[in-house]
Amino acid sequence: MPENLKVEGKMNVHIISPTHTVLDGVADKVLLPTWEGNLMVLMNRAPLFTVTQNGAMWVYNKGSRPKCYLISTGVAEIRRNICSVLAWGVDADEMDKNKIHMRLENAEQELTRVHSDVGRAQVQDRIDFFKYLLDKPSLMVPPNFSI
Repeated sequence: MPENLKVEGKMNVHIISPTHTVLDGVADKVLLPTWEGNLMVLMNRAPLFTVTQNGAMWVYNKGSRPKCYLISTGVAEIRRNICSVLAWGVDADEMDKNKIHMRLENAEQELTRVHSDVGRAQVQDRIDFFKYLLDKPSLMVPPNFSI
């Protein structure tokens, strides 16, 4: 049974990190950074499950400026006009370098306390993501696609 759309003619878009929901909104289309390259998700797309990589996820809506979210390696599921991304993420407009430095330091300290290979890999992914964020310019320019 299809899930209810928040707005008719738009897809629901979610970015869910392990600690909180980064985005719960709607879009006309979404550009995802994946290991195979950027993937444009449009309405009524066939179901897809893919791996995301560190990069900029762009959320497009007619009549407004595209919104940028910086996301980490994770997974994305697209089905029934719902695009769900499970990854560390941050709204690019609200990126605070001091908070990211603090999160990086905490993750580096946590890495010394984790002993399982899986746990170390998860913490290392967070460290890589925070370092990626610190290397990003504050003003990001969206790819230009007409809707």
